Amino acid sequence: MRASMKIVFIFMFGFTLTMATGCAPTLISISTPEIQTVENSYYSAQFEPLSEGKNFFDRFHLKVVNKTQKDLEIDWNKTHYLYNGRDLGIFVFKGIQPGEIKNLTIPPDIIPSGQSFSKDISPLKFIAREPLTGKGRNVGKITFGLIPNGKNGILLFIRQNGNQIKEKLTVNITEKTLQ
Repeated sequence: MRASMKIVFIFMFGFTLTMATGCAPTLISISTPEIQTVENSYYSAQFEPLSEGKNFFDRFHLKVVNKTQKDLEIDWNKTHYLYNGRDLGIFVFKGIQPGEIKNLTIPPDIIPSGQSFSKDISPLKFIAREPLTGKGRNVGKITFGLIPNGKNGILLFIRQNGNQIKEKLTVNITEKTLQ
């Protein structure tokens, strides 16, 4: 009889716990605006927080369209993440090497005349990296972390023929409760 009482107790506890968490409100991050855009005589740019099925943003999507007759290049060593008006360092992305980050020798991305460029980027400050030693699929893998609430942005540095064109794009991230 004692074993059956334990089973009933465990079942009731599990059921209660499931009901309690099932009724808890869900928080979801939202961005205002959803996509920030800027346009000048050189390019148009879009900056959008991404979540891909999560309740929070963990990276940004940057899209730049070259409006000129010459190539543009994004200077990733000078392009920085802005949080509530403060410069919090560089962005990282798929394919970047640890040595390039450490030595600020990240190669620029070239945007040919009349072409568009896009890349998912994340602030270096919020990434986690699996150890570079060991075995398996996750060696050295980068995982993007939670983008915090507040004004999040990019100070975008683009060069053309020695000229530097910089623009700030920001979005405000807040949490909304879903019932």
